[in-house]
Amino acid sequence: MQYPRQDGQPLRAWTDIPLDRRQHLAEQTPHRLQRIMYNAHVGPVPADAFARAIAEADLRLGALLDAEPDARLYFGAWTFASVAHEPDPMRAAEAEYYLCDALIEYGERHYGDRAGVWSLPVLDRSLYGRYAEGRTP
Repeated sequence: MQYPRQDGQPLRAWTDIPLDRRQHLAEQTPHRLQRIMYNAHVGPVPADAFARAIAEADLRLGALLDAEPDARLYFGAWTFASVAHEPDPMRAAEAEYYLCDALIEYGERHYGDRAGVWSLPVLDRSLYGRYAEGRTP
């Protein structure tokens, strides 16, 4: 997918990223998505709480896609569940790569500059900091 990015450069295709880097990203998935969802460097997130947050985020993403037609250009068919519930680690990492970039770029373009992602209506602000590394929920 190609969409306007803040740096003016197209997002590098997943398949153009060296395999060792993709494998490294796959080992960390869904950490990058959790950092965005919880607005923190996260520690352990309980599986049931994460599953609920994913389902709710996908509902809000669907509403965004309905309300703002150009959002489809950014998100396409990528969903929060495509990261969190994909059993293949490499496919989950690919979904996370594209979804997180879309969240950041769409947030910056439509909701403000560098802090725009934190203003996205698909994110639940009440979760911010909840599972921050070193913090007891």
